Formats: sequence, C-alpha cells, structure tokens
Amino acid sequence: MTYLLYNAVVRSLAPALALWLRAGRRHRALAARFAPPVPQLQARPLWVHACSVGEVNTARPLVRALHERFPDSPVLLTVSTSAGRALAEGMRGECATTWFPFDAPATVRRFVAEARPRVLILVETEIWPNVVRECRRAGVPVVVVNGRISDKHFARYARFRRFFREVFAYVSAAGVQDDEYARRIIALGAPAKAVTVTGSTKFDGAATHIDPRARARVRRENGFQQDDLVVVFGSTRPGDEALAAATWQALRDESPRLRLVVAPRHLDRLDEALAPFAEEPVLRRSAVLRGERPSGERVFFLDTVGELVQFYAIGDVAVVGGSFHPGVEGHNPIEPAALGVPTVFGPYMRNFAEPARILVTANAARRVHQPDELPDTLRALLRDGTARRTLGTRGRRAVLENQGAIARNVDLIAEALKAAET
Repeated sequence: MTYLLYNAVVRSLAPALALWLRAGRRHRALAARFAPPVPQLQARPLWVHACSVGEVNTARPLVRALHERFPDSPVLLTVSTSAGRALAEGMRGECATTWFPFDAPATVRRFVAEARPRVLILVETEIWPNVVRECRRAGVPVVVVNGRISDKHFARYARFRRFFREVFAYVSAAGVQDDEYARRIIALGAPAKAVTVTGSTKFDGAATHIDPRARARVRRENGFQQDDLVVVFGSTRPGDEALAAATWQALRDESPRLRLVVAPRHLDRLDEALAPFAEEPVLRRSAVLRGERPSGERVFFLDTVGELVQFYAIGDVAVVGGSFHPGVEGHNPIEPAALGVPTVFGPYMRNFAEPARILVTANAARRVHQPDELPDTLRALLRDGTARRTLGTRGRRAVLENQGAIARNVDLIAEALKAAET
C-alpha cells in the first residue's frame, strides 16, 4: 500500500517536473534522467551510482579497484547532478557514464532491463525505493559502499520508517564508515548480518602526493609567488565566506605575503559568496583560464569544478568549510591532510565524524570550537613554520595508516555477486 502511494505521487509529479526542467536553461540537462541513454557495453556491467561531485570523487579509486578485481566486467557510472556529470565525464577512459534514472517505475524498469547490471553499487547510501526494488526483482544485488547516513537524512528516513524498512531490507550488503552509521542503517531496516564497518574509503581515495612541477604551475599561472603564505578555505557554505572575510581582515595587514583562496562548494551561489569581499580586489580562477593575468590580487576565488585538491596542495594551511555553523555538518578534512597540509575545521563535522576524530586524536588537525577562534588559530600556525610542518606530517601519516577501506568494500561486492550468481 505504501509503495502504491509513493508511486502515485511520483507519477503525478513527474510530468510537471520534466516540463519545468526542459523549460529552463539552468537545469535542462537533468531532464535526461526521465529517459537516460544506456551505453552499449560488451558485457554486463557493474553499476556504480555516485550522486554528485563528492561521491564521484569517492568513486574514482573504487572504479579502479573494480577493474582490478573484475577485469571482464565494464563499469557503468551514473550521476544525479550536472556538476557530478561534468566531473564524471573526465572518467570516460575508465568507465561508461550516464544519468541516474528518475525514480519512476517505468523509467527504472527500462533502465535496468537495458543496462543488465550484475550489481548495483550505491556510493554513500543514495537510496531510491524503485531503483532498489527493481534491481532486486531482476536478481541484481544492491551493495552500499562507504555508507553513511547523516543526521538530516536519518531523520527523514525515520519519519517514514515503515516504508523505508522494506527498501533497506532489499540491501544485500552495506559497508559503512563507522559504528554509528551501522546502527542507523540497521535501525532503518537493513539486515544486521549484511552490515559491515569497513571504514571510510576517502582515506584510500585521497591524493597523498602532487607532482612538485604541477604545484609550481598552479602557483605560477594564478599569480602566487614562491614565498607567499596561502590559506585555502575549501568547500565554503553560507556563512563561511563572511567568516573567511572577517579572518582576512584580521590577518591581512600582518604579512604582505599572505594570500587567501576561497572555494565555494556550490557555484550557483557565487555572487553570494563574493559579497563579503566587495571591497577587496578578487581574482577568479575562471578569469585566469580565460587568459586574464594576475595583477597583485591577494584574494583568489576558485570558481571551477574539480580543482580543489590542486589548490589545497599549494596551501600552507587549509580550512574546511561547512564546519563552523550548524546545518551542513562538515566537508572532507582528509583531502588536505593527505597532502601534508595543516588542516583546521570547526565544531560541526558529523558528516565526517570518524575522519575528524582520527585526525584530532592523532594531533594531526586542529578543531576550533567557535568561529571567532579561527583568526588566532591561523595566526599561530602562520607564524610557526615548525608547527605547520609537524601538523602536516602527522596529518599525512594518519591518512596513510587508515587506508584499506576500498579493498574491504570490494570484498563485500565480490561476496554479494557470488551469492547472487550461484
């Protein structure tokens, strides 16, 4: 009865949503999710779904590991957002890519029938009822990898627990990041015997080295001098840019060598992100790519997709956005730490609770408890090169010591395939 109600709502909303998407330029490409083109592959693929940019980055090393374990099976990668699709296009040599089907029964049924996947691999618990149900009806095991259920999503799922209990019960195996996420997914209906704590694959997927020549090129073409002190404020969300601007005001006159890089998480709010810097000369990465030459600007906006790690690599200190105000619950602190860049984040890191705990416990990152503590924390690090080097070395070591989750998740996928195909 609950599925009937859900699908009645989906069917009634689908035509209006499709029309709205096609009518506007901004989201027009997403209309393809109502009839995603299915690539023609030589064998039944391993279907990996990665919702957007963060999940695609997580999927990269997983795709490589799948090729090593299952060399005869192509990988089909689906995405749900335009930003995720743009990033996934760069993986064409490793996998086929297309849109994730809209969760309407006919759309999903056609996609599953045409794609003929051996397994559906959901990166970070992107659960859609009809997708999961149709896969299981077709005998396709559903495996969650790098699983996590945020506070926000857990509350939403719990509100409709009776409905989602059946959906989660269809999960063949779930590799989750920590014990708390294991408890949550079991509470929502996943079989306890199917849930394994595998750790975070983000430790495996993080780059631990950037070629020095590549770092030098990024510095040179964007106007950074060799002796500049660079603070990179990554994945900023609402409120973070105002904090970055206030921190810049507090520190900029203390050293003419100081530079600030701000990288908004979502580029559709770029004007909002730039507003706190209205009185400051700002250079944008997109302008550099169009051929504009740097002219001494000390504030730099990274307004492109997929380049944050390169800019973390030129940083002397990295600040992780989304962690200073409630609501977002943090972004990935592993990326800068893995590169040996001293890493700072705020008190709200529940989406990355286990990586944050590991880094702080190892004295490999700094957590500030209030936003107004950030200027003093950065000031101390910027004045003490030895402290920066020590913190960066510990961060990289902590990442290396916690790798191995991808192999454990691939083991789960192999077991699920074996059980389904024997």
